Amino acid sequence: MLKWLIASIVCLSQVAFAAPLLNRTIDPAALEQLASALGISKDQDLIEQTQKQWLRRPGNERWEMSEILAEKRQFVLNWAREQGLFSDWQPSRASYDKALILGATTSRMQMRLDFLKDLWEQGVRFKEIVWLTGMRPLDPRVDGLIGRCENESEAAHVLWEESDLPEEMRHVKVLFVEVPMKGNERPNTADTIIAWVKESPEPCTALFVSDQPFCGYQFAVINTYLPEPFLFDLVGKGVDPSSHPAAAAITLDSIARWIYQERQTPNR
Repeated sequence: MLKWLIASIVCLSQVAFAAPLLNRTIDPAALEQLASALGISKDQDLIEQTQKQWLRRPGNERWEMSEILAEKRQFVLNWAREQGLFSDWQPSRASYDKALILGATTSRMQMRLDFLKDLWEQGVRFKEIVWLTGMRPLDPRVDGLIGRCENESEAAHVLWEESDLPEEMRHVKVLFVEVPMKGNERPNTADTIIAWVKESPEPCTALFVSDQPFCGYQFAVINTYLPEPFLFDLVGKGVDPSSHPAAAAITLDSIARWIYQERQTPNR
């Protein structure tokens, strides 16, 4: 069963989707090695088991996770490092119609804006910047701007206004997409993409900005929900996970979401 599911991931990576300018997937042989090392046998359903064993508990945020499989922590981190899951993801071209910054905690949104600034200084150009944010209440455990802003969307405005940016980049058109909460549940990446698409933007080349180790999962989400006429890249800043106390658990959570989402992607 595991081999069949890994083979399906290979097939997904080979489908000629219209959307990605540069396709991204996990090496199936490496994924099989990781699953086996963490106790998922070849006769088990890979997606089912990774959803059961690697996902964080429902209602928990990433910053609320604690390390799992502590004895395998270093193995997981080494594996992920070898697969490039902590490395920068770079663009495939030098010019895009739009650059879209995915919402996150305030520090990660700042990291994403800084990475986009670095790309600009390296010569990458775009005609518009779009912030895809949700109205998630700020959490003092992980967010800055407490007392100045109430939610992620408000924080994105402040980060944009107060960041030190090249003059030409500062004058690029900017749009803020602000997605309401879903009851007590915060909007996710898919919600913000769907909200942007509903604003009926013209088909374009889009450069989405994230950071590691979330690039793969968010790439798969974008590939699922962005309409076919759009072409996109996803870029992201690499990280050093060694100092984060739950780095392996967060990485496994992201991988489980990535491979699950790949299965949901329609054959365009």
